[in-house]
Amino acid sequence: MGIGDWFKRTFGKQTCGFCGAEVGMLKRSKIKGDVFICNQCGYGCSRYIQKYRYTKEELLSHMDHMKRQEKLYQLLKEQFTLVVPSATIKQSIEFYDDHGLFRIRYRDADDRYPREFIRYDQVVKYEPYLEETEPAEQGKPKEFSDCGVDITLVGATMDLMKLPKGLMGHPYITETIRVCVNNRDRHQGQLEVDQIIHHFNRIFGVGDDTKGLFSFGPTKQQRREGAAAVAMAGMFGAAIQAAKTGEVSEETAAKFEDAMHKAEDARSFGLAEYSRRADAAEAQVNEID
Repeated sequence: MGIGDWFKRTFGKQTCGFCGAEVGMLKRSKIKGDVFICNQCGYGCSRYIQKYRYTKEELLSHMDHMKRQEKLYQLLKEQFTLVVPSATIKQSIEFYDDHGLFRIRYRDADDRYPREFIRYDQVVKYEPYLEETEPAEQGKPKEFSDCGVDITLVGATMDLMKLPKGLMGHPYITETIRVCVNNRDRHQGQLEVDQIIHHFNRIFGVGDDTKGLFSFGPTKQQRREGAAAVAMAGMFGAAIQAAKTGEVSEETAAKFEDAMHKAEDARSFGLAEYSRRADAAEAQVNEID
């Protein structure tokens, strides 16, 4: 390829491999396979993926995934159980506990990309962050820039066997997502970050195996384990009865399912319950399709 061809290829207009539009350098991205995607088509992807890592076929599949995500949002919108912060300065998190999902809401251009959910069981780590800048005057304290939460999802390369029970990989997002909740007020921002961390801790059962200073009786995790043990004993009794009669009644099948769920809840510190809720929510979209 000569210098002229290279210059034309790099700076000249190119055809979008998805819609066929002719677009200039500033309005397109290059993906695998020497294919270009225009910015408009790129808005059909998740804002959290790096498009250059994918082939055209992979992005087409991803776009179908995002269409289902938007359908799910239309089914569940306004059903969130908590939004932090409620008065969005930059970004906020909508928690849909009844459906085992959350999404990140943007104050500006929230609908530029398809609205998408992240399952609780796809989160491997969440931690607060605080950005500060050096003071204008020497000897002064650092100046507040912004704060929020870094959320890391289970990536495709992670070994699930080494991760906490109940987690699953996200099909596309591999990067850590930075959610900036406040860039104006340090104190208010820290309160909002603390609220987000506290809510995630509750979802993931942090502290469920410990007692408070004035708590008596079993811990929350011990109660889960006790419920699982009782349910498993009942399941074995029902299994013996089914073996004698040669039939599995609806009541017996229900005992089997309940025992399995309680065992999953105990192993995952309660996370499995949110996984079942997310499965049920996603199944609604599959029924529409």
